[in-house]
Amino acid sequence: VQQATDFQPADLLPIARDHHFRNLSQELRLEGALGRAHWLVGLYADGDDHDLRNTQKMPRGQTDSVVRLRGQSGAAFTHWTVPLAERWTLEAGARVERDAVRFTPQGDSARRADWTRVTPKLALQYAFAPRQQVYASVADGFRAGGYNVFSPAADYAAYQPETLRAYEIGAKGWLPGNRLRYGAAFYVMTVDNMQVQQMPLPGLVYVTNAASARSIGAEFELEYLLGQGWSLQTGLGLNRTRFSHFRDGANDYSGNQNPFAPRLNGHLTARYDAPAGWYAQASLSGTGPVYLDAANRYRRNGYALVNLAAGVTVRQVEIAAYVNNLANRRYDAEGYQNGIVTVYSPPREVGLRLTWRL
Repeated sequence: VQQATDFQPADLLPIARDHHFRNLSQELRLEGALGRAHWLVGLYADGDDHDLRNTQKMPRGQTDSVVRLRGQSGAAFTHWTVPLAERWTLEAGARVERDAVRFTPQGDSARRADWTRVTPKLALQYAFAPRQQVYASVADGFRAGGYNVFSPAADYAAYQPETLRAYEIGAKGWLPGNRLRYGAAFYVMTVDNMQVQQMPLPGLVYVTNAASARSIGAEFELEYLLGQGWSLQTGLGLNRTRFSHFRDGANDYSGNQNPFAPRLNGHLTARYDAPAGWYAQASLSGTGPVYLDAANRYRRNGYALVNLAAGVTVRQVEIAAYVNNLANRRYDAEGYQNGIVTVYSPPREVGLRLTWRL
């Protein structure tokens, strides 16, 4: 794929990518009961083997980066649901994961890195009515580290895993009559060693662990069964994510809103499921404005999209026709990489989808 970075008619500052990705993954699960408790254990493994070429022409010359990136991940996990009393339930789980990366630039020596992380989760639920409950949970998460494979000027610097801790309280269930399902959740998340992009010079972009952040938000959802195959679904998300600390050279972005984190998003879907096995649905989804840079100088305005779909299921096969972005709405992001790059929004898409479930 080749594209222009200056958006001029002449082919002056193009960037070209030739990437070949290979991935193999497998997950095994075993579950059962021990007394009143329900348990699950599992193993996961995957392997990546990627050949990557990135060519970029800049005013000071052309760079051609050819690298091979290999990765292996392995994990063991477990989850337990333990009734404590008539209305109280404890959920506990943990995941142990190890990631290893081998990175070889053409004409240079190989680089290796690996990380091991344990991510636990604990939740307590109280059933205050049939099919209705409130809960509180705390969980850890992480995003694996890696290398800046296309930043030879930064010596292909490695970046470390990003860690997260999330606290959540909420309520969910079905109201009497089993026609209205609801859910509401409030959360606080802290992110440390946050992986962020830094751009000390035009054209030199690399990922570092230079920031931390805090996110506060709420999510609400409703589903109403109208009867005779008709249903309505709606959801609303509120979020406030800001950098707790982020210094990029002489710039201090602490307190700024995180890029690509909308403060508002939502959706509304109407669906009909026919007794004969076919369905049709229409969805309206929207998202609020987002900033495109850590300095909060460039932003993309909010937008709403209409999507349509209809399909039929015959045994294990589903055939569906869909239209995404029915109104062909444009919501280009003008201001990537400190204002020098525009990313065009996807146009209307019409297609057929075939799904085979084993």
